[in-house]
Amino acid sequence: MSTILLRCAVSVISLCMMCKPLLAEEESSFWDGFRIGGYTSVDLHVPRTESTRLNWNELSMIVTWDKNSRIKFFGELDLENVATYTHRQGLDFRDVYINPERLYFDVNLNQSANLRIGRFLTPLGRWNQLHASPLVWTASRPLATTELFPSFTSGLQLFGNLPFQERSLDYQLYMATMNAQPESRGETQYKDMQGARIAINNIFNFTDENAGLNTIGLNVSRFRNEKPNGPKYELIGVDFLLEFGRWEFSGEAYTRKSEQGKIGGKGSYLQSAFLIKDDWYWITRFESLHQRADQDADRWVIGLTKRLKPNQLLKFEVVGGSGDYEDVPRGFTTSFAMMY
Repeated sequence: MSTILLRCAVSVISLCMMCKPLLAEEESSFWDGFRIGGYTSVDLHVPRTESTRLNWNELSMIVTWDKNSRIKFFGELDLENVATYTHRQGLDFRDVYINPERLYFDVNLNQSANLRIGRFLTPLGRWNQLHASPLVWTASRPLATTELFPSFTSGLQLFGNLPFQERSLDYQLYMATMNAQPESRGETQYKDMQGARIAINNIFNFTDENAGLNTIGLNVSRFRNEKPNGPKYELIGVDFLLEFGRWEFSGEAYTRKSEQGKIGGKGSYLQSAFLIKDDWYWITRFESLHQRADQDADRWVIGLTKRLKPNQLLKFEVVGGSGDYEDVPRGFTTSFAMMY
């Protein structure tokens, strides 16, 4: 881990210095392009069969560099599982670890094409790309977005937007060029990742000012388990987001096949958020996960979320149904998340 972090740091410094000559004519300093922020969240879990626990989930630092040039930088370094408190064990820091979640450069090629180089969130669906706690409605994450494909890819991504009439097409093409990636604990590790996502925005061509994005996305991907002689998988999926009036509907569905043509897992979720009053939202979600080697899960989530400020969310939810997953326990959870 330390070797990987050192290499990442050296690469960032070197590339930043390469960018500096491109901005020699700028009046302001090269270093004025840097911005620092981040996010954090705290959860209180009351599981069905386990002890109540208080979790400080992550402490994220985000560094960006943007001088309105053709090159931009984004870096995110997280402290994961910062601290846990239970009545029996007290305050526990033993599970904390550093996760270099994102570290990449974006190079603008033209009006409709950009090249991303580095470690980025795998562009599969919606939740994986917007999973930060202050950006999602629930404290629990749909199992289909964590168990079926790798959350991160280290390599290249070509992406952009193509407008046509009242709509537009987003595209993302990506491939892994480095398989020795920093590990995220609890996640199955994959390698040789490659795939694509296309999404049509405003597909229903609503004219209401609250119509939202109305996006439908299609996903294809190929990868293999990093274990010796690990199986190869092909994954196809669909995702959508529909905003209209007080309602927001979203969902994702995936099917994964092995190289022998056998089903290697499938999962989906359907979620709604309804604005009640005064930034209080009623949240409902139904989800399922079925895998050959692991236990199946069919779950429901109901909750209330309060937007305290544009950058702060307070969440209350109950997770029921079947399937025991330690990172997403069934039971009651309350969470506070904020960006800074």
